[in-house]
Amino acid sequence: KCIHKLDFNLLFHDKIKTTCARYIIVVDDIWSPEPWNFIGEALVKTSHGSIIILTTRVKEVAISSSSSHGGFVYQMKHLDGAHSKRLFYKRIFDCEEKCPPKFELASEEILKRCDGIPLAIISISSFLADHESLYHWNEVKKIISSPLPGNEYLETMQSVLALSYYNLPHDIRSCLLYLSAFPEDCEIAKSSLVSRWIAEGFINARPGENVYEAGLRYFNVLINRSLIQPWNEHYGEVLTCRVHDVILNFIVSKSVEENFLFLLDPSGLVPLQHSNYCKVRRLSLQGNYCQEEFASRMMPIKLHVRSLICSVDYTGFHPLSEFKVARVLDLDGCQSLTNNHLANIEKLVHLQYLRIRGRVTVLPANIGRLQHLETLDIRGSEVKELPPSIVLLQRLARLSVSQDVKFPAEGVSKMQALEELTGLTLFCQPGSFLKELGELTKLRVLVVYWKAYHARDSDEAQAEHKKSCKKIFTSSLNALDRHSLHSLDFVVFMERFLFDPWFLALQNLKRFGVESTPRMINIPSWIRLAAKLEKLELSKAYVTQNDFEMLGDLKALEYLALPCSDTRGSWLTISNHGFRCLKFAFLCNVLFMPDSMPNLKDLRIDIVLDEVGENDSVFEHLPSTLCRVNVDIIGNPPSTPRDVASELEEKILNVAKTHPNRPTLTTRTLDRDILVD
Repeated sequence: KCIHKLDFNLLFHDKIKTTCARYIIVVDDIWSPEPWNFIGEALVKTSHGSIIILTTRVKEVAISSSSSHGGFVYQMKHLDGAHSKRLFYKRIFDCEEKCPPKFELASEEILKRCDGIPLAIISISSFLADHESLYHWNEVKKIISSPLPGNEYLETMQSVLALSYYNLPHDIRSCLLYLSAFPEDCEIAKSSLVSRWIAEGFINARPGENVYEAGLRYFNVLINRSLIQPWNEHYGEVLTCRVHDVILNFIVSKSVEENFLFLLDPSGLVPLQHSNYCKVRRLSLQGNYCQEEFASRMMPIKLHVRSLICSVDYTGFHPLSEFKVARVLDLDGCQSLTNNHLANIEKLVHLQYLRIRGRVTVLPANIGRLQHLETLDIRGSEVKELPPSIVLLQRLARLSVSQDVKFPAEGVSKMQALEELTGLTLFCQPGSFLKELGELTKLRVLVVYWKAYHARDSDEAQAEHKKSCKKIFTSSLNALDRHSLHSLDFVVFMERFLFDPWFLALQNLKRFGVESTPRMINIPSWIRLAAKLEKLELSKAYVTQNDFEMLGDLKALEYLALPCSDTRGSWLTISNHGFRCLKFAFLCNVLFMPDSMPNLKDLRIDIVLDEVGENDSVFEHLPSTLCRVNVDIIGNPPSTPRDVASELEEKILNVAKTHPNRPTLTTRTLDRDILVD
């Protein structure tokens, strides 16, 4: 939708016409005839063997576009009654075939109104999953059964979404409306989204809950209501989400209706009138506007904008200091951002959230004057050293930096509000900084980059510096463990990582991970003392039967990921007395005993056949609670014949078919040499 008509013609018409090429083109999700009118002009109708596929929810668009190119309309079928029931019951009752008798009549009426539309069924069932009263079911039935004019699909979705929307608490409703700031098909990071909700003042924490944890709870509510889609998952944890385009259109219309947020978008769907200038509080820049058009539209509203979200590479709204009441500046799309664009940003005294990218190499020296700043994210910029005044940010709770960023030697202990620190490159920091790090009593989350730092010192001096850093950092880690630290991750870059004696037990951790290590590591024995550990991820670890027994005794453990692990050529057995709370597991070369892992929902398993060979017990006694299974069968073709791998793949397929919970299954057969390469 952002491509210029002239560019489109040049891109397709001239190239195809001169090369006589055949092509297949998919034009997805057209809502009106106008976009197709100029797209169709650029496509050569006489190129034999070429295919054009257009998708739309509007019948008139389908008919007009197909007639212009001599095509035909394929009408997608809705789900039949049986499949609609399976989808509906699975979401609410966690069973595809059973519905309590008292809900049967209401279910039939609701499904009749949903008319086999999957998104409608998912949305309404996600809403009803939290309501066990027949009264609520009957009320829902009345609301969505009202006759509606116009496009049946769109009207059905509007009534379903309106029901879900108006039954959200007001603060979570605001969080949902905020998603209208993101372009269609945008992948939205959970952590940055929650931070922006906090800066906007949408989050109300419960007693004993910090505001970020409350934000995560809000996020999960929207996931569970199927109003946002989990997208990128990392070992069972949702990291990013997306918004279905039908839901996004609904949210955008509500945002405009309630004067919640304005879009500057080339589609012209949300025009900004002069009468609305004084009302603009949140502004989202999207699409492919020319610089002058953006600038002319924003000039009168800068003084009123509290939130600016820029998803395009645009710098014409500068100077930023003119956004005098801004709380949120998210300049993620501004890849052309430079140091000059940040001049006088310290004058934005209300600023709570700042995210920058681009060619910025130095933060303003007076950034410490932003006394309300709570989130600072400079990942993706070229900043390599933080200014000394950074330690004056008394309310800064979340700080994210890129690799090799050097922190000030003194004063970090003043940042007593800091809860999350992401991107600490350990060996480029002054020893005094590492010492003060242990005084941050509220620090909950720490992500450390473990990599060589190439200074001009001699090899001997660098080795001594590294040794000193380890010693000081260990002392600070233990101090942080006694304070609030509950999540610690190491990201290793081409540097040997060992759990040396300097690394002492951290007994209060809830999450611990070592990612991307280039060499194998041993599972540390101190893990047995981490009684509160809920999530453990160790890449490239040697794993023994004793290790499994030790990990199985961790009573709080819910997520265990041991990717690329080495079992030293042996099958390992999961006993039936450990891992009682485990929900997600990524393991290698394992066999299950009856009644093992009784709460496991998601299993990812690697079988390295040329190391461990065949075993008749593989895939037997899988936990009855499984919902999803991913299997990689790995081997070298000379030592692992294709038919052996195929037989194993057939076995897991049969197991899945007869499994009481019917888990979804994904299998792959991989060449180990290709994986190594």
